[in-house]
Amino acid sequence: MSFVNVIEHGSFTAAAGALGVSKALLSKQLRQLESALGTQLLFRSTRRLNLTPAGSLYLSHCHDWLARVRAASSAVAELRAEVSGHLRITVPTSFGGVFMAQALLAFRERYPLVTVDVDLSTTARDLEAEGFDLAIRANLAPPGHLVCRPLAEIHDWLVASPDWLQNHAAITQPETLAELPCIANSRFSQAQDWTFSHAGELSSVRIPSPIRCNDYYLIRNLALNGGGIARLPAYLVGQDVADGRLQRLLPDYTLQGMQLYLVYPQQLPQPARLQALVEFLLGWFAAPEQARLLGKKG
Repeated sequence: MSFVNVIEHGSFTAAAGALGVSKALLSKQLRQLESALGTQLLFRSTRRLNLTPAGSLYLSHCHDWLARVRAASSAVAELRAEVSGHLRITVPTSFGGVFMAQALLAFRERYPLVTVDVDLSTTARDLEAEGFDLAIRANLAPPGHLVCRPLAEIHDWLVASPDWLQNHAAITQPETLAELPCIANSRFSQAQDWTFSHAGELSSVRIPSPIRCNDYYLIRNLALNGGGIARLPAYLVGQDVADGRLQRLLPDYTLQGMQLYLVYPQQLPQPARLQALVEFLLGWFAAPEQARLLGKKG
């Protein structure tokens, strides 16, 4: 800080006055800095100060460091005050419909002065252009200038209605699916190629799909009404399986999961309300109750 102030003010005398220290102390600090770095930073004369090449390089890093120090000070100041303000977030439709009511109510109980506007959509919003503070996204690589933090993993289950299963032979291995009507999700590439993991080995099955659609809730309703075998997130069908409306198939085989991320713009300083929501969601989704809904074993 002493070094930057000397450069910005153009003299030791002016910089010492700005910092509220003596010129002798400031000069001593600069000599100690040069000694610690093992190089000269300034050419000193009676009329002016000039940077050495090493001084120019060091100054460029100091400006970035000072910006971070000021941002950190601002963030700490925000934490001393009560967290408040407004947030706009965007969340995948079915995931948000199942999880976000409880999550947001719990968040509001902890931070009552924060208001939240939630957009449920399957479209990947442009956070900065559309004015969103945070997104929950699945298996999507965001632009490099956005912060991306792993949130949770969604596990898919294979399900079918008990009535439908009564009219078909028992399904004991994935290869059987190649001969049975399945419901593919057309939102995904290679929607008819289902890959399974079992005992450390991978196998892929090309499924026939007389009906394809791009909505989880419609796929669930097709399965409930005897439309065939569906691949759906555990959080959407867990209660159906528990209540006997659907039956889970091949539970010893694992379908590839889908990773969820928290994505938000980089800001200095990071608003306290956004920091509070990010940390809250990371903790909330790590809880055993949410892990079970997501289909995590154990």
